[in-house]
Amino acid sequence: MSMIVMLCVTFFGELPEFHEPVMIQADGVNIDVGYVADPFTVDWDGDDDLDLIVGQFTSGKISLFLNNGTGTAPLFTFDSFLQAGGSEITLSYG
Repeated sequence: MSMIVMLCVTFFGELPEFHEPVMIQADGVNIDVGYVADPFTVDWDGDDDLDLIVGQFTSGKISLFLNNGTGTAPLFTFDSFLQAGGSEITLSYG
């Protein structure tokens, strides 16, 4: 199981302050893409907020989660697995 977690660190002095981790959700449940997740944020749909792309180790697929919220209060929903030429992109590991 590989959950996507956001860890915030505040650094305004000599020592960093770590905040409680937050599980990232899509469609109201924690995002779980299997064994290893490689998350990346980008404004995929051009609406000025960051969407979430997550590579999956076990299946080699790349999930797209669109942010239907805002930059400060994201609300992710699963959109699709990324495709090229009409076929899902899969990358082998190793």
